[in-house]
Amino acid sequence: MDTSIMRSSSRSKRITWGGGLSVSLGLIGLPLVFVGVWPTFDHSPWDANTMILAAGVFLCTVSYISGRIAVAAVTEERRQPVTPPTRRPYVVAGVSLAVAILCLVIALN
Repeated sequence: MDTSIMRSSSRSKRITWGGGLSVSLGLIGLPLVFVGVWPTFDHSPWDANTMILAAGVFLCTVSYISGRIAVAAVTEERRQPVTPPTRRPYVVAGVSLAVAILCLVIALN
C-alpha cells in the first residue's frame, strides 16, 4: 500500500487533520451503528437498516484510519513508533461503503 501521502505531509498537519477527522467522523458514525443494531428502532425494510449500519461502519472505519494516522505522526520520533494503518481498514471501509450504496439502490427501487 502506498503510504507516501502519510509521510510527505508535515507532522503537525497529520496530527491536526487526523485527530480532527477521527473525532468528527467517529461522532457521526457511532450513533449510526447504534441505530442500526438497536432493537427498538423500527426500520421496516431490512435494506434501510443495513444501509444505516453499513454507513456507520464506514464512517467509524475512516475515523479509525484518521486516528491511526494522527497517532503514528505523534509517535514517529519515539523509540517504538506506532505504524500507520495497514490495508485491512481500507478494505473494511470500501466494503462497507459498497454495501451501503447497494442497499440504498435497493431501497430506492
